[in-house]
Amino acid sequence: MELLMQGVTLMVIGMATVFVFLVLLIAVMAASAGFFKKFAHLFPEEVVETRSSAAATADPSEEVAAIIAAIRAKRG
Repeated sequence: MELLMQGVTLMVIGMATVFVFLVLLIAVMAASAGFFKKFAHLFPEEVVETRSSAAATADPSEEVAAIIAAIRAKRG
């Protein structure tokens, strides 16, 4: 019976430790979210252009032809 009580005690201590860790994790995440929301103007996001100007003016039929050629090459 004593061994069973030691097991229950260890289980409760372990579960309490995990619970406290998760509560602290949530508190730290909420605090960091508040910090970055308050000071967002100090961390500007970089503007990344996804297409180059040459690709934007390219003929779309060339892109379609490249896709068709890739499909034909894959199928054999």
